[in-house]
Amino acid sequence: MNVTTFPSQDFYYHFELIQTISIIFSPLILTLCAVGNFLSYLVLISRHLRKQPTACYLAVLCVIEIGTCFTGLLRQFLIDAFKIDIRTMEHLTINPYFRTIFCRTHIYLTYVFLRLSPIIVVVVTIQRYLYVSKKFPCMQQKICFQIFFIIICVCACESHFLVYYEYTLSDTRPKYEQKMECTVNKENYPKYYQFRSQYYGKISLGLFTLLPLILMIIFNGLIIQTIHRSAKRSKQKNASKKRIITRMLLTVSLFFTILTSPASIYIALASPTYQLSRYYFLQWTLLRLLFYLCHSVNFLLYCVSGSIFRQEFLAIILCQSSSSHQKRRQIRQGQ
Repeated sequence: MNVTTFPSQDFYYHFELIQTISIIFSPLILTLCAVGNFLSYLVLISRHLRKQPTACYLAVLCVIEIGTCFTGLLRQFLIDAFKIDIRTMEHLTINPYFRTIFCRTHIYLTYVFLRLSPIIVVVVTIQRYLYVSKKFPCMQQKICFQIFFIIICVCACESHFLVYYEYTLSDTRPKYEQKMECTVNKENYPKYYQFRSQYYGKISLGLFTLLPLILMIIFNGLIIQTIHRSAKRSKQKNASKKRIITRMLLTVSLFFTILTSPASIYIALASPTYQLSRYYFLQWTLLRLLFYLCHSVNFLLYCVSGSIFRQEFLAIILCQSSSSHQKRRQIRQGQ
């Protein structure tokens, strides 16, 4: 008797623990993401900072990070807290056609935002190196074209979600349960199902986790080396400004790597059988929250690592121009 009841109690404990963790921390991360990225966007597009090519990329990154959290983390929070799945809209319509539309649209946007984040971080890192090394001039028109080109390419690469995903029977639960979800019908699309379940995760791990990690390490190292050399030859004021902007980017790159890599590697390497265990859901919940936390803390990172960012933020809060703020600061220093 004890042998049959203990597993159910153990499973119930893990299920309650997962829901409690999600319900407590998800709203905090979502709030931090929305407020922090909105404030960061306002500061980065301010009159003085938007002249910096790096600030333009980081402003776009703010919008992408809001999209990442509110397509991914918000969905899971609504499921855990209110049993509402915005991916299928089962609470709004019983029409399977409309549920398939919601399914395809939501999962497509989710993966588009997920893919754009590491690409933008890598591109802005490469651009920063070219800028500080003066090897390639970066104009505002070129930045807009590059961002537009990146978005179009990512949208095209992830378009398979709009074709193969639908509101259909679950591929992980027994058929007698008749559990419907947003997934691939392996009977209708057997080749794509095999690709999606066996290869897509590993390809994504290589292209959107390991490759960006390698590129960020390489080009951040080159940036540090270039800044160190130019500081000896250039004026201290210009070198100091370059170091401040570069420090902001290095901090973002470092935290992006540390907080997002564990979840990406875990989901790609976890076997399908292990993904059905109760331990997987608890571990994945913690790693998922860590992943989305990365998309919510950039405002704090900018404030800590960039004095220019702090000055612009205070100028916006106090409704003052940054130039007048700097003049008063110079007067106080002179006194």
